[in-house]
Amino acid sequence: MNDIASYSSAETTEVLYGNENIIKRTLDTFSWVKERLEGSFDNAGPAIHVKYKPIWDGLVQLKEKGVKVRGVTEITPDNMSYCKRLMEVCELRHLDGVRTNFAIADGKEALLHGVSQETNPLSQAILTSAKALVQAQEYLFENLWKSAIPAQHKIKEIEEGVKPPFMETLRDLLEIQKIGVSLVKSAKQEIQILLLPDNNSNSNSTKAPLTEERKQVIIQLFKIAIPHGIRVRILTSKYVQEQIEKLIGGQQQEAIMEKLSEEKNKHEVGKGAEKIGGSAAAHAAQGKFEIHLVDKLKQQHFQTKVSVLIVDSKICLVEDLKKYNGKNNVSDDVLSLATYSNSESFVLTYISIFETLWTQTELMQSVR
Repeated sequence: MNDIASYSSAETTEVLYGNENIIKRTLDTFSWVKERLEGSFDNAGPAIHVKYKPIWDGLVQLKEKGVKVRGVTEITPDNMSYCKRLMEVCELRHLDGVRTNFAIADGKEALLHGVSQETNPLSQAILTSAKALVQAQEYLFENLWKSAIPAQHKIKEIEEGVKPPFMETLRDLLEIQKIGVSLVKSAKQEIQILLLPDNNSNSNSTKAPLTEERKQVIIQLFKIAIPHGIRVRILTSKYVQEQIEKLIGGQQQEAIMEKLSEEKNKHEVGKGAEKIGGSAAAHAAQGKFEIHLVDKLKQQHFQTKVSVLIVDSKICLVEDLKKYNGKNNVSDDVLSLATYSNSESFVLTYISIFETLWTQTELMQSVR
């Protein structure tokens, strides 16, 4: 392919070698692009675009020509200053861990290159005008763009330590477990948990065991949250309460009680506690740990096995367990969907549900 400063309609694909050659061809593309330039680059990319003067000058000229430039990268404390500079000439978004490096010009030509290095950038690349390949990169970019957040949100998070509002839909069991455990560990003041069984009359799920994910969350409550003075309130069914009692029994209970005893300067804690479990009852007496039972009538308002975890009234993980018929037509619980968010309206909605149920259970207890 001959070096040209104008776009050719012929479909071609070429492997480019050497930084100088790749940069020259990039600037050739800048000379003919008229409407849009979009791309993705790893966290070394912002420095390359800003520090290499011909590339930076080319981006400035594109902005002056009215070309719409969009970019997706990973913004970090190390490259934040370069990202701020890039925002002067393009619309920039952040995506954690992005490693793809490519650019698309006017939907006609795509340049793909390997992982960038500030000291030795763009040593090898592929330049193509093949329609199918360009369209594939456009599809990839649009998906990255939709998943990314505005650069200014990430920059604010880094500079001020303020996490912007987010809402994520999770389907991976291990990821949900990891987030649930992490939330419990991050608690500073209070944890609210709603654990309800499936109330389908044709189901035996009211006797279903706790999932591994929920077991891990409960374990962390008694290993970390409660010993550090975090208030814990749980709304659940009688059967789930029994499972919690069993879970914190035995060796776990002894280990927790031993740790609590050390923190209390070897004073006895929770001696003679019954029913809720040794360490749990000890903290219940201090007003730090409480379990209230939701009656079956209230449970029927929830059509699936619902789990809500609220931490410090700021962040919420909502899980929904649905049923499917496994081997031998036996119905098994499967965690099909979870929503993870710090959106104020979302969190307040579930706080309202929790507090309403909590108040109702307290009224029922006072009547009894």
